[in-house]
Amino acid sequence: MNTDTILIYILLIVPVLLSLSYFGNLSQIIGKIGSILEAIIAFIALTIPLGEYSYFNINSVNRILIISVSIVYTFSVFFASTYHRGIKEPRHLKLHYSLMHLFVFTMLFTLAINDFGLMWIGIEATTASSALLLIIERQKTEIEAAWRYVLIVSTGLTLALISVILIYLDYHTLNSVSIINAGHSPSFILTVAGATALVGFGTKIGIFPMHTWLPDAHGEAPSEISAMFSGILLPVAAYVLYRFYLATYSGRLEIIFMIFILATLVFVALIMPSQKNIKRMFAYSTMENMALITLGLITGGLALVGALLIILTHAFGKSGAFFSSGNILKIYGTKKIDSIRGLRNKSPSTAMSLLASSLAVTGAPPFTAFVGELLIIYQLISNGSLLAVFITVVCIFIISISLMQKVTVMIFDGNTDKDEVAGLDKTQKYVAGLSVLFAFSIIFVYLGGFI
Repeated sequence: MNTDTILIYILLIVPVLLSLSYFGNLSQIIGKIGSILEAIIAFIALTIPLGEYSYFNINSVNRILIISVSIVYTFSVFFASTYHRGIKEPRHLKLHYSLMHLFVFTMLFTLAINDFGLMWIGIEATTASSALLLIIERQKTEIEAAWRYVLIVSTGLTLALISVILIYLDYHTLNSVSIINAGHSPSFILTVAGATALVGFGTKIGIFPMHTWLPDAHGEAPSEISAMFSGILLPVAAYVLYRFYLATYSGRLEIIFMIFILATLVFVALIMPSQKNIKRMFAYSTMENMALITLGLITGGLALVGALLIILTHAFGKSGAFFSSGNILKIYGTKKIDSIRGLRNKSPSTAMSLLASSLAVTGAPPFTAFVGELLIIYQLISNGSLLAVFITVVCIFIISISLMQKVTVMIFDGNTDKDEVAGLDKTQKYVAGLSVLFAFSIIFVYLGGFI
């Protein structure tokens, strides 16, 4: 076993060990220290050359996601320690932290493993480890959202299992690198395998019309879990779908993927202007981001680089948006956009982070999502997909304008008196600190040495 393989094992083992903090009395401190350690290990893992390592595989896409998972994980742990300060059930809160660590392990395992069957198990495990994270405060709406999440996603993943079986029947192996590198001739079996993978994993990603669990789960989950769901879980599922797409590619399958992706963008463009709940608004924004990421991944070329840039910005930007939403809920006691006014006076740092994160996720310059969208559009034009370009550009414009109009009203409209509220100091610092990561993501436009 070489050093690189050992490093991958360490990356996976650390969150499992952290989950054992449930049995001690220092779960918050252990979680904070451990999550920082995990982020450091993830950065060290960037030195691992691309290739196969025993049961694992490191490639240009999953190494970006490993970094995203580790950083958002760290910020979510720190945010949770302040956000849930009012919960008076220490054992329940310790279970919440323990499940967060296991949730991260399942995502990292899914990213690193080099086997389609184990990827499917990893994605299924993310559902099992994250469902209870939705109901820490045990509200009726949270329990209903968790139930819908488990039922709908598990049903979708059952269909994805058919794709695994069909791939094995065709290739007689599930080693993803061997299958993708070997190449294949289009066949009916592989087209069916790709289509079932799209429906199955598309349910997890939030592709229309399999998205119905997503607004409820994101809207009712604690803010740090919404950040992890949106910022890292869905991109991990998109990565798995991308690997299945490479193994089953055909011209017909590409058209099927394109139809579902464009339908998702059109749906979000139609529904975004009518949103009245801030967390549901950002949940639908996540659907747009995931559609663009998936579009970039399947288009390839410069669009693949664009997808990686959007993955980075989405991870940090959308996490900041949900963290800010959590602060707003603490301040105003509501998620209703119409009831949120004068945020710049109530909490200037939250207003700043909300504005910055919203600009990031809508692809405004100079954030990397803007460059990513340009690269995807450029590649589509080069491929002659002009109808896809038109639909994508129009939908991005409508979604961005709708979201930013609502955000600016919440921040700048209303009372202009100086009436800043106290009690969010630590949370504000965490969210403001996350905003620094937006600048960090911009660096990758120029210093994308590992993309």
